[in-house]
Amino acid sequence: MGCSVAYRLAKDGVRVLVLERSIPGAEASSAAAGILGPTVESFDDAFALQLGRRSRELHAELADELDELFGIDVGFRRSGVLKVAFDEEELAELDTQASKLEIHRVRCDRWSPKELLSEEPAASREALGALSIAEDAQVEPKKLLSAVALGAEREGATFRSGSTVRAVHTEGGRARGVQLGDELIEADQIVVAAGSWTTLIPGLPFDSDTIYPVRGQMIATHTRPPVFRRIVFGAGGYVVTRPDGRVLCGSTMEHVGFERGITFGGMADVIGKATRLAPGLRSAPIDDHWSSFRPGTSDGLPLVGETRIAGLFLASGHHRNGILLAPLTAELISDALSGKAPSREAQALSPKRFEESQT
Repeated sequence: MGCSVAYRLAKDGVRVLVLERSIPGAEASSAAAGILGPTVESFDDAFALQLGRRSRELHAELADELDELFGIDVGFRRSGVLKVAFDEEELAELDTQASKLEIHRVRCDRWSPKELLSEEPAASREALGALSIAEDAQVEPKKLLSAVALGAEREGATFRSGSTVRAVHTEGGRARGVQLGDELIEADQIVVAAGSWTTLIPGLPFDSDTIYPVRGQMIATHTRPPVFRRIVFGAGGYVVTRPDGRVLCGSTMEHVGFERGITFGGMADVIGKATRLAPGLRSAPIDDHWSSFRPGTSDGLPLVGETRIAGLFLASGHHRNGILLAPLTAELISDALSGKAPSREAQALSPKRFEESQT
């Protein structure tokens, strides 16, 4: 999120300094699967669906831009998404989802078990049907992160790794800088994009749990040939296949605070869901496993925009959709810093909605 905002602001001619306590993207960004699937994640919320679809198309533009400018392929691919049903209740849910998506002019197709296996032979023969949505896509987060960080630097942004912000410094109701130990860095405008740790930073006008961590555990494997052509959801999990056969399986949703680590229960959960979607994965090796923290919020929407403290902006709280919403967030932050009148999206995502509820 921070790198995307930095790239956009630097392109706009803003002088940008990025302060990073570790290395850019060391937390949730690098751990994500890179699913650009608003039709699956947000079909039940018209506003969230609108945001996601718009940002997904910004991803397509950004991918072309980064390839043209820097020769970096960020792995954007309109692979499409499948949602698989294993019982009659889930089948009915697919019909409901299809009806809601069609209202928003999202093309989707209901598949029988035979059609599913014809399109995705590795899918479970226990599946009773599926919903296919062709417009959704995927991207490789680590490649995207490297590209926007490089782009930001080439546009003039400066990165300082190993810089832990201890507090936001304010005077007279306005942000004046950030404190790094004994060093005060002065700035007229500050964007906080610290993920799950955002509202733990002293000086922000929020309760510490306004943005909270949700741990997710994931597994990486590979198959030859690639197990699926599409992103496949179902059984409470998902399987993301890259064109070269790499496979990402996820993910748990655990409210355990900032407790890091991989657990037997978490791995069993991910493996169980992935192998139900693709039984052939039972013989696949475990290449890697990891966990990280998604930044959650009570209403499921991120905090993007200026706070009641003038000059202090947030770009955080994106939960499961951080990669998806990064380009749109960068656009909204750019508009806010330049003083543009807030759009409907900006008003709905304003951090002030939480500040007002806490006063």
